[in-house]
Amino acid sequence: MTMRPGAAGFTMVELVVVMILIGVLAAIGIPRLMGDKNMEAAVFGDQVVSGLRRAQKIATGHRRVVCASVGPKAVIVRLNACGGAGLAVTGLGDGDYATTDSVLTVKTTTLFFQPDGRITTDAAGTTAVANGAIDITGNVNGQNTTFRTIRVEGTTGYVE
Repeated sequence: MTMRPGAAGFTMVELVVVMILIGVLAAIGIPRLMGDKNMEAAVFGDQVVSGLRRAQKIATGHRRVVCASVGPKAVIVRLNACGGAGLAVTGLGDGDYATTDSVLTVKTTTLFFQPDGRITTDAAGTTAVANGAIDITGNVNGQNTTFRTIRVEGTTGYVE
C-alpha cells in the first residue's frame, strides 16, 4: 500500500489502543503511588486472625492457657503469661504475625485462650471477652482510617 504525500500519522485504532493501555496502567498504578493501604491491611488482618486462631488451637490441643498479646504491629503468642514471662511456643517466633508497614497499627489488647476454647481477659479465665473487636487502623493523608475490624467472641471462642 502506498502512502499519499502528507498522510503521515497514527490511525484511529492505534490511538484508541494507546489510550486504553494508559487508562489501565493508571487504574492499577495510581492507587499504589498514592498510598492505598487496603492490600497491606488485608494481609496484616489475616495474619492477626491466623495468630489468634493458632493460639486457640494450641490452648485446646495442649490443654494449657495461651496468651496472645496484640500490639501495635504484631501478635505475640506465649504459654501461660504474656510478655517475656511467658514460655515461647516451640516453632513460633515473635515476628510470625507482624507487619513492617509504617502506617498500619492495631489496637493493643491481651487475650487469654483457655483450654476449653473460651477467650478471656485474665489468665484465670473468670471474665470472658464479650463481643470484642480489634481494629486495624492507619493514618492515610491525615485521616485516621479503619481498614478492618476483627471480631472476637469470648464465650464461643469465635475469631473472624
